[in-house]
Amino acid sequence: MIRSTIIIILISFLNLSLFAQNNLDFEATFGARSFLYSDRLPFWLHTNTQGLLSENSDYGVSAFAKAEYKLAEKYKLSLGVGGYFTDGFENSIRRSDLFLEYENSLIRVIVGSKSLPESELSNSVINNNILFTGNARALPGLFLSNNKPIKLFKNISFNAEIAHYQFNDDRSVYNARLHYKKLGLNWRIQDRSSLHVSLRHYVQWAGTQSDGTKLPSDFNAFIRTFTGANGGDIDNDNEAINALGNHLGTYELVYLGTYKNINFKLYHHTLFEDRSGRELNNFPDGVWGVSIFPKASSFIENFTYEYIQTISQSGRPTATEGLNQQSGGDNYFINSIYSSGWTYNGVILGLPLINPYGNTTTPASNRVIAHHLEMSGTIYKVNYKVKGTYQESLGTYAAPIYPRQRLVYTSGELTLPTKEFGSFTLYGGADFINNFENTYAVGLGYNFSFD
Repeated sequence: MIRSTIIIILISFLNLSLFAQNNLDFEATFGARSFLYSDRLPFWLHTNTQGLLSENSDYGVSAFAKAEYKLAEKYKLSLGVGGYFTDGFENSIRRSDLFLEYENSLIRVIVGSKSLPESELSNSVINNNILFTGNARALPGLFLSNNKPIKLFKNISFNAEIAHYQFNDDRSVYNARLHYKKLGLNWRIQDRSSLHVSLRHYVQWAGTQSDGTKLPSDFNAFIRTFTGANGGDIDNDNEAINALGNHLGTYELVYLGTYKNINFKLYHHTLFEDRSGRELNNFPDGVWGVSIFPKASSFIENFTYEYIQTISQSGRPTATEGLNQQSGGDNYFINSIYSSGWTYNGVILGLPLINPYGNTTTPASNRVIAHHLEMSGTIYKVNYKVKGTYQESLGTYAAPIYPRQRLVYTSGELTLPTKEFGSFTLYGGADFINNFENTYAVGLGYNFSFD
């Protein structure tokens, strides 16, 4: 359905553009990175790259083009196409973007797969969303949101988003779907301060299990998914007792303020997967952060510190009376029915410090404690970014790691932008893990954009 819609819109868009050259803007970006490393690519050189690189990648090439047609002063239609050519994956050539986007003064609609824009990639582990950080490629789907805050009262407004996505990768439940919605409230306290509170809700639902069992996918199942109701009388004890589908959510609390010549941001993102987490029995799990933006300094343009923990999970799992349910043990990013969990193409969608499936560097762990520092700025026309993360992994409640695994992830970038020849970047990174081989890397990058 989504693929057919994109093809029809592409043809219509191309036909329309032939008669509207004056209203058509075009932009394109080309990027390339190449690395030398001792054992594997360090964590922060491949993580949150929106699926461009893996820990086994020696190089990555990306290309993206977008055409924007202005229907009127406040109406525009955009077509974006992008791809990757990278080693370290089963398929070296992969889609990054393929979308059609419509905007006016009220709404924004996206059909297809659209990567996070650079403006949403911050000096943060989570990039403003603990469940969708930009670690994996963009999912295909249909997305709808308001294009600017809608006023309720003088100083109070709200934002809303809703989407339907499709998991089209190789996974335990074939052709699973993803429902998403968000509601956010904004309070402008003063001219220099504001408070933002949001709720995001995701649900993996429908699809076909490996034994051929089809999970509910009709309209009634969608309503139960949307509202969080249980599966009723379906032939699956877990789905019948609990909410239909695999539910994940996050509460977001953000305070923006200004003190003298410094803008700052204080924030907390929690996450939940069931009722106990939704009722905050897993407090203080989540990300607690502060970002500082000095106005008068180019040497330090942004400094961010984040404390991350996911060790509570509403406590150790304990049995409750009746219906074979349990309390606690939220087991982030794992699900018994959707056993591929919170991944796309085998890559974690959310907080990348959680990896409940394990890999070549770490055993399975979704109980972590971490401290993250990141700083960026400009020195003599050279842009720099440095980051470092200290993490302790405790494993899972079912399979604890003892003693704790201790990890340090570091990386740095130096970018020289030029007016005519694009930008050139020098990369460096190192990982130190107490019970695994350390690794080091250097790399070169190039980026060129034109319109």
